[in-house]
Amino acid sequence: MEDGGGEGSSFVIGLIENRAKEVGVAAFDLRSASLHLSQYIETSSSYQNTKTLLHFYDPMVIIVPPNKLAPDGMVGVSELVDRFYAPVKKVIMARGCFDDTKVVLVDPSFHSF
Repeated sequence: MEDGGGEGSSFVIGLIENRAKEVGVAAFDLRSASLHLSQYIETSSSYQNTKTLLHFYDPMVIIVPPNKLAPDGMVGVSELVDRFYAPVKKVIMARGCFDDTKVVLVDPSFHSF
């Protein structure tokens, strides 16, 4: 979210969803080093809850798993980012990186944003 100082966003967002339309959002603020976590069931076929959160955080980078169309024809969070947040840098990470039961070590030299 932008403040009155005219500076750009400082949020990096991670988005994931499962077959039951549960969406997980991790919003990391690079300025304050704070992490905001959300998990909810997306009840709207237009992903209105997710769009609202993305609008609120106004991310500079969005991390998503590879595109995968849902069996019910819904587009999924990665396609949502492509359609509505094209100017925002999108980073695709393997779905396994979103597994909260495993520790994933990230290369500290990774700072492409």
